Amino acid sequence: MTFRLDDLARTALRPDEVVVVDWHVTGLCCADSGEFSVRALRRSRLPRRFRPVDALPHNVVYAHPTAWAHLAKRDVAVSCRRVGPLRWFTTDLPPDAGLRACLGRLPPVNA
Repeated sequence: MTFRLDDLARTALRPDEVVVVDWHVTGLCCADSGEFSVRALRRSRLPRRFRPVDALPHNVVYAHPTAWAHLAKRDVAVSCRRVGPLRWFTTDLPPDAGLRACLGRLPPVNA
């Protein structure tokens, strides 16, 4: 898995921050049902269970273990939208990527 931060995301990311790909459980019956979120987090507040992933630039993207497993062998582009001081980190994944990943229906890796 490779995450590529575009110029907007690189500029918005502060020197002490990393991009975190988190997994949020949405199903009551199994822990695999969930959705992805992408946000910035200070490196000092990064939970231990999060794994570093291949990224450009290096050592700036970490993923929850479940998100890491669902996104293995995929290239993901990360961007950032700003409205004043607020920042939203976004990816090129479909809006329902978590549900699709749980059902094994994410688009093919090279699509």
